[in-house]
Amino acid sequence: MSARAFATNVTIILSVMAVGALLESIVPMFAAARAGDRRRRANLALTALSFGANWALASIAAVAALALRPAGLMAWLGVPLWAQIAAGIIVLDFSAGYLSHRALHMLPTMWRFHQIHHSDEFVDVTTTYRTHPVETVWRFLFAIVPVWLLGIPAQAVVIQRLLQATNGVLEHANVRLWPSVDRALSSFWVTPNVHKIHHSREVSETNSNYGNVLCLYDRLLGTFTPAARAASVVYGLDGTDPVRGGSFSGLLSMPFARRPGSPVTASAVRMPAAEFD
Repeated sequence: MSARAFATNVTIILSVMAVGALLESIVPMFAAARAGDRRRRANLALTALSFGANWALASIAAVAALALRPAGLMAWLGVPLWAQIAAGIIVLDFSAGYLSHRALHMLPTMWRFHQIHHSDEFVDVTTTYRTHPVETVWRFLFAIVPVWLLGIPAQAVVIQRLLQATNGVLEHANVRLWPSVDRALSSFWVTPNVHKIHHSREVSETNSNYGNVLCLYDRLLGTFTPAARAASVVYGLDGTDPVRGGSFSGLLSMPFARRPGSPVTASAVRMPAAEFD
């Protein structure tokens, strides 16, 4: 990926984050009193590291593609380009979104890295890229493998990454949707309320709603939890050090702590911002 393309991607994501932050101030889900500047600085430092890691991985993949030029199964079968793009978007959302995410929860070694994301005790736009570089590589592998095997066209990759980045920011934003709007959208789309359930301390809730863009896979595979309780969700993990979780170096070293944090049944409920219907 060229420096210009990287700068364009980062500009788009930061613009979406700015819009999300604006919405957080207008229609917040929870009062943001607990979200301190130290936490935001640590989250944004990880965001910058995530941007750099993605640039490096995309550049390596591009060089490899030019050298090896894999044709892919869909081209070999003569699938029309429009169908390749549509199928590619769906496949990538399942593989790089749902499947890689579910594996991060199910595999103890990978959970050590993914816990960084879930340890945030307040979820907002800065939580989106609160991820360890090892997790970034993990998710990238779940994207690049189907791209190479199926020959997913570049148009599908660009569209899916744009959807993933945009919805990833919005679904973490501390915003409240009208219940009727949320019910309609969450029948097929991952809404902010749906994803808030995934950040719950309740084990049954955090191990659900893995989808990134579409709810289709959660519904088909029995891992969907309705968003009715989103306004009373308590964020964070039991067993994580709040001091470590509030610093950049502490977050990077968290996977190597003696005991990883784990979601537990919440014993407290935070007050939501004023409701509207």
